[in-house]
Amino acid sequence: MKLSLRTALILATLTGLLLPAAIAGFFRLQAQYGDARALIKRDHARIVDILVLGMQEPLWNLSPESGRPLLESVMSDERVVRIVVSDNALGAFLTADRPERRSGQLHTLTRVVNKQGAQIGKVSVEFDDGPVFSDIRREQRQTIVAVLLQLAVSLGLILFLLGSRVVRPLAALSRQSKRLADKQLDEPFIWRREDELGELGHSLETTRQSLKALIDTLEQKNLQLEADLISRRHIESALRASQDRFQRLVESTRVIPWDANPEEWRFVYIGPQAEGLLGHPLATWYHENFLTTYLHPNDRHLAYQLFTEARNDAPVEFELRLLARDERTVWVQLIAEHRHDEDGHHLQGFLIDITARKEAELELERYRNHLEEGIEVRTRALAAANHQLETLSQSVSHDLRSPLRTMEGYVEVLLEDFDEQLDDRARNYIARMRGTLRHMGSLIDDLLTLSKLARSEVRRQELDLAQVARDILEELHALQPDRNVALRLPSALPTYADPKLVRVALYNLLDNAWKFTSEAGQPEIEVDCATVNGQVVFHVKDNGIGFDMAHVMRLFLPFQRLQQTEEGSGNGIGLAIAQAIIQRHDGRVWAKSTPGNGATFYFTLPDPRD
Repeated sequence: MKLSLRTALILATLTGLLLPAAIAGFFRLQAQYGDARALIKRDHARIVDILVLGMQEPLWNLSPESGRPLLESVMSDERVVRIVVSDNALGAFLTADRPERRSGQLHTLTRVVNKQGAQIGKVSVEFDDGPVFSDIRREQRQTIVAVLLQLAVSLGLILFLLGSRVVRPLAALSRQSKRLADKQLDEPFIWRREDELGELGHSLETTRQSLKALIDTLEQKNLQLEADLISRRHIESALRASQDRFQRLVESTRVIPWDANPEEWRFVYIGPQAEGLLGHPLATWYHENFLTTYLHPNDRHLAYQLFTEARNDAPVEFELRLLARDERTVWVQLIAEHRHDEDGHHLQGFLIDITARKEAELELERYRNHLEEGIEVRTRALAAANHQLETLSQSVSHDLRSPLRTMEGYVEVLLEDFDEQLDDRARNYIARMRGTLRHMGSLIDDLLTLSKLARSEVRRQELDLAQVARDILEELHALQPDRNVALRLPSALPTYADPKLVRVALYNLLDNAWKFTSEAGQPEIEVDCATVNGQVVFHVKDNGIGFDMAHVMRLFLPFQRLQQTEEGSGNGIGLAIAQAIIQRHDGRVWAKSTPGNGATFYFTLPDPRD
């Protein structure tokens, strides 16, 4: 394609102006998109982490209102569209949704909420990237407008410069060329060709054109030389400024540069920060005996190794101690490298103050030793406590039961030998004594059972929890055949646990439900399970009198009784035994209830084979 000089110059200039700007704008836009995505991902993760931490207590205590302020605070972020907090057992716990904020692509992030080593819920947050990317697109439009404006201004300027500096002068030179051919050297040239540069090239074949071209060339060289001189002065000035900035930068950091003469064992240069490091004047650092005087005696072998042994070009690093002016010991990291150049062999590197880090390492080592001693002491104390517990169990079994049996024997003798001499009031007192003795014996049995559970071995095997529940409910019904309780049981509830221990735990839970449904019009007890987040959760549910959740923390404590029934409430240790058994299976047990609407006890029996 044949282009005129004017057209070629315009295209080349516009390309040189616009192409770098377009490339730079493209990479800047990509960087902005990448930064925006990283910011969205980081803020999204931070908000989810805040919710996970803040929702532990509300989920654990089943108190949605205590988590509501945190939820509303997070929703104040315009990028948050939807938040869902779910409980593992109940499902949806807290939600917040602002669908009007959806202006771009949604990003969803879900995290698990753990408490005391167990998963209690989930937090899911939907994040909208519309506001962030709308700003970038607006900036993109502004950039395009600016580039178009630059194109218009550049085109006008190029046309003006070409017309005034190139096209008209070339036309004048063309006219002078024809007069030169007629030997009219003082007259202007007249050139007539389609291509201005082509016509000028043919006209310059003459002597006048060659001479004029030489003069023009010399003038151009002169201008170029002057421009080179100016540029060189600018470069030298920029180099001096760069050196000054580099020196100020190095001297303003805590990294101390140094240069040393390895033959004389002395510093030939040291950064001004060294004066603040040890408190010695800079002049002291340049003495020949500085290292032998102020290097810690235990580290002086490192100086010999540095100056005499290390002669290769590989950098070396040491951690050594220097003695400060105020008698402090300062730890420094010395980085050194041997250099060989036209000035000879010299050693240079850096000094870095690492006193704080070394003190922290020493403190950490002392803490680690103290912690190991503490663990050993606690281990011995735990062994002693276990031994005392076994001794106490033996004492309870023998020393307390014997007086109880003696007292029961005396009561029986009193009734047999003096029954006719006792009035109704005395018989009532004796009956109360017998009931108190039996209750105390039951307390001793429960205490021994709870103590044995803490030390018993768990022997797991395949087990049908539904069949165990049927057997227990048949026993309870046999003890109170007059009660009509509706039982809801599935055909099978397979699990993997210790049959004896699990039967004790399930008996206490079912016995608890049996007792507290005695006042219900149509008593019902349900045993079933559900899968929550891949984990099987069993439950025992009744429609009895229930309890207040404000006292749920006392529910599994020994000898804590929240409710009373006509049949009595036992010793208050059954739920504690159930909890101990389930915990021995690495599970957990919890309860939910409303006064007057029954109670539900949940528990898990994790399968270690999974």
